[in-house]
Amino acid sequence: MTTFKRLTLEVRNNKDMRREAYSMSIYVAIVLLSALSVFDDDHPPDQGEVFLFELGTTVGLVLAHGFASWISTRVIGEGEEGVDPWDLLRVQIGGALFVATLAMLALVLTPTSIELAATRLTVAATIAALVYLESRTSNTALRATMYGLLALVAGATVAAVKTVLAH
Repeated sequence: MTTFKRLTLEVRNNKDMRREAYSMSIYVAIVLLSALSVFDDDHPPDQGEVFLFELGTTVGLVLAHGFASWISTRVIGEGEEGVDPWDLLRVQIGGALFVATLAMLALVLTPTSIELAATRLTVAATIAALVYLESRTSNTALRATMYGLLALVAGATVAAVKTVLAH
């Protein structure tokens, strides 16, 4: 069995691994949403600038998170769950790449005039969709929708606070 198939199965069946993937996805989405606010809608960035910005932000987050994860497993230990730290890192990278890929697709597939708005909307909607999908496994569609919408509002609020504090 390939590493990808094994990790996919493990994420599906292991709540801790799934939590790491979702956590990293939502974290990257919030940071990207905040980071995209540096661009002014009235003075759009040059061609390719947003793409490189998204790519750089995602790679930076993955490197920082990977380093922190590596250090924490060395200092604290691997834990009782027996989760391989490299598998954990792969799952986190997968979550980050999932969000980054969606954001970059929105950027590439939309006209230049609305690419920034489309990318922001895609990143924000990803937060709601991830929470909805995971909530749907144990809740009604209505309750999962409410959780998704609440997560969207909370994520956008966190991104806005981060933006205000950074400027």
